[in-house]
Amino acid sequence: MDPKLKLGLSIFGLVILLIASGIFSASETAYTSLNVGKIETMVGNKEFGHKIIKKQHTFFNQTLSTILICNNIVNIAASALTSWLLSTYLGKKFESYNVLISTAVMTPIIVLFGEITPKLIAKSKPEATVKVFCYLLIILYYLFWPITYPISKIGKKIYITNTENDVKNIIDIAQNEGVLEANESIMAQNALDLDSTKVKKHYIRLKDVSIIDANANIQEAFEIFKDTNYSRIPVKKDENLIGILHLKDVFFLQKGKVINYFKTVPTISANASLSSALEKMRYQRAQMAFVTPNNNSSEIIGIITIEDIIEEIVGEIYDEFDDEELKDIFEISLEHFHVSASLTMKELIKKLEIELDLEEEENELTLHKWLEKRLGHKLYKNTKYEYNDVYFKVIDLGTNRFKNVRVDIELGNKADILNTDETLTDNEKN
Repeated sequence: MDPKLKLGLSIFGLVILLIASGIFSASETAYTSLNVGKIETMVGNKEFGHKIIKKQHTFFNQTLSTILICNNIVNIAASALTSWLLSTYLGKKFESYNVLISTAVMTPIIVLFGEITPKLIAKSKPEATVKVFCYLLIILYYLFWPITYPISKIGKKIYITNTENDVKNIIDIAQNEGVLEANESIMAQNALDLDSTKVKKHYIRLKDVSIIDANANIQEAFEIFKDTNYSRIPVKKDENLIGILHLKDVFFLQKGKVINYFKTVPTISANASLSSALEKMRYQRAQMAFVTPNNNSSEIIGIITIEDIIEEIVGEIYDEFDDEELKDIFEISLEHFHVSASLTMKELIKKLEIELDLEEEENELTLHKWLEKRLGHKLYKNTKYEYNDVYFKVIDLGTNRFKNVRVDIELGNKADILNTDETLTDNEKN
């Protein structure tokens, strides 16, 4: 064979081996970067190669073993071919240095073009990478099956890939990267906490519940509906709750007894989780349930509604009958409140469940006086202040400058209420 042709074919073969090394390195990174969620999305959209890709991910150990074996084969072959080229064309004069020269030449080339660059590309576009190479890899998968199958059994045990804390961390990362809004992140994490939050922390005690006697007439029921603005009222008979009366069931009636129109509702243990309570109420199509001390007790100690559970996820829900002016704290959205400045700082910290690290004497000051002390001047509308990642803005001075001052409070480090240059922080003031 012509020496020049022989040299050309050898160099061509070396280039092919380097390309193959890059393919296997990129495939390794792409398959390890794919998670179950992305693969299920590909399957749902019936994207190119989705069946093969799902199978390869299902048998991930064998797929990875195939990739690593092939990658090592081509890298070793590339080094061997380089050594042969050096020994053939440099002659015996450098024969003792062939391995050293081959290593010095091929290592940076393989690392740069066969490892780093392909892996960076695959990391940025894992779905596209697996679509390109999945058919090649499935052929090699079956070709090397006698070798990879026994190896794959070493790591056969299936482990949980994500814990609840891992999912919460992913949500935090998604928020920091701008994929999720702050409210979306909080709601997602609150939803994850439903299975660990007990009903006993959120049910309404009987002493705070409006109740109607089963023997009462419809007109009496109308009066209670009118006074409370409720659409459902628990019904009792002989001091025991037996169900609830719906306004819609008696709205057009002129007479009759409550006992003829009440509906039964499920009972839920106070020790049950909010998620199980929600599921039970959804299954029985009930907006309200009675709460018992435990599963073995028939004593009713309170009620819980679907709204109470939903509020644990999205925050307080107000309707047209709720009067903001009568509330010391009005929840606008998650971690965003309108607050009466007449509240003491001690009350504020307790009700909002925040930490401000105040001096002992500051705890007894009202929010109004505390802000004036911190700012060093009287409060004006739109006065803004930040302290320990809690953001304050005076939104209403009211008719009485002390009693009716209302303050907008937002928690966290992305508050929108302070997006002006006039904001004073504790550090700037000092």
